[in-house]
Amino acid sequence: MKKHILLALYFLFQFSYSQEIKYVKKGDFPDGVYMTLEDVLNMKPSSNEEVYFKNNTDSLKMPEKAFFYFKDSNKKVNYPLGVSYKGEMYFQTYRKWTNRKDRGYEPGQYSRFCRATSYGRFVYFEEDLIGTWTRALRYNVMLDGGDGKARGMVIDFEKKEMNIFRDCEDVNVFLKEHNIKELECLSKSFSIEETRQLIEELNKK
Repeated sequence: MKKHILLALYFLFQFSYSQEIKYVKKGDFPDGVYMTLEDVLNMKPSSNEEVYFKNNTDSLKMPEKAFFYFKDSNKKVNYPLGVSYKGEMYFQTYRKWTNRKDRGYEPGQYSRFCRATSYGRFVYFEEDLIGTWTRALRYNVMLDGGDGKARGMVIDFEKKEMNIFRDCEDVNVFLKEHNIKELECLSKSFSIEETRQLIEELNKK
C-alpha cells in the first residue's frame, strides 16, 4: 500500500511539473522592441516604435539575420535584446543575460539580430559566435575580428536566461538541469545540425 502511495505522489509531482512548463508559439510576441530579458520573458515590448530592416536582396522572405532601424529617425537599433517584426522574433546576443559559463562568447557582429527558428519549451536561434579572448587577440595582430562559428542558443523561460549550446558535455548539463534524459556523447563536439535536431525534439509537447 505504501509503495502505491509513493508511486501516486511521484506521478502527481511529474504531472504538476509538466503543467508548469511554458510552451511558446510563433506569434506570441507582439510586434515591438524588447529592451531586456524580462521584457522577452513577459512577452511585453518595452516600445512599439516602428522598425524596418535593410534588405540587400530581392527576396521577399524574412532574413535569417538583420540590422534593424527605427522608422521615424532612421537610427540603427543597437541595444534591445529582441525585436518582434511582422510576427517574427529576432534576438541579438548579450553576455549579461547568458548563462554564467557562456559569457566568454561574443557575436560575430554587434547589433545584428537573428531570427528565431524554433518555438516551444525553448525559443531557439543561431548566431555566429567568437570567443572574447580570440577576438581581442585577432585585433591585436591587426586581423579582422572574424564572424565566428555558428552556434545554437535558446531563451530559457524556466531558468530566465540565454543558454549557448557549446559542446556535448555542455548540452548534457543543460538537459540535466531541466530533468531531461542526457545524451550519450561519442565525442565532445556537438554540431549545429545535431543542435537543431535536439531542439526540435525538446520543443515537441
